[in-house]
Amino acid sequence: MTATRLRFESASVRVGGFQLSTGSVDPAPGRVTVLLGLNGSGKTTALRAAAGLVRPASGRITLDGMDVHAAPVASRAARIALVPQRTEVGVPFTVREVVALGRVALPTDLARVDAALAAVGLSGLASRPFATLSGGQQQRVGVARALAQHSPGGVLLLDEAFAAVDLPETAALVAVVRRVAGEGATVLAAVHDLSLAGALADDAWCLRDGATVAFGTAAEVLTPSSLRALLGIEVRSIPGIAGRPVLAADYGTTLGGRPA
Repeated sequence: MTATRLRFESASVRVGGFQLSTGSVDPAPGRVTVLLGLNGSGKTTALRAAAGLVRPASGRITLDGMDVHAAPVASRAARIALVPQRTEVGVPFTVREVVALGRVALPTDLARVDAALAAVGLSGLASRPFATLSGGQQQRVGVARALAQHSPGGVLLLDEAFAAVDLPETAALVAVVRRVAGEGATVLAAVHDLSLAGALADDAWCLRDGATVAFGTAAEVLTPSSLRALLGIEVRSIPGIAGRPVLAADYGTTLGGRPA
């Protein structure tokens, strides 16, 4: 598969009383774009709209120039995989059966299911009932399901996919996501953890109150001053490997300026 181009073309998305106005945003294939903003800023809405689950009231979201909502379901499933905030399963499926659901609109490929389980470190739990797993393990199953669906060069959407995952497993998932991007995927990942954002991001998209306030390279966007303005908290940054900053919320400085 050649690399898929995902574009937000001044899309206006309304969900209930909330409205997201994306402006022009063009996540690049082969790179991880981190999506940042406070709760209610529109991150989940943006990801769901990109997956074709919410239709813009105006503007467009396109895949290679075609409106994402005009694509047949099987075609869309072959090019876009979404990891939601919570992986919910209402029937007593095993872990392997849940991961195999990633192929439900696509040809069966059990080898890809097994490879996805191995990628997230859950091969040994494949026969366990999904409902018996911890929250963090269930989230890793959700990532595996998306990996089983994903084809190289497609779009991978992650909505807080690392929440409740232990630190060693988070590091392993970061490596998986960066590998997928390196294979040509367009990765758009909503995160809250600033250290995770620094480790993941090639580019960053910042939302505030349903509007884009910044989109650009991580070096341009993920600065202490811009993050302070976006998140309302002091942020520290130190140089990391491969030019990636190590970011952290500075709660001590933030709280030090507030009355007890």
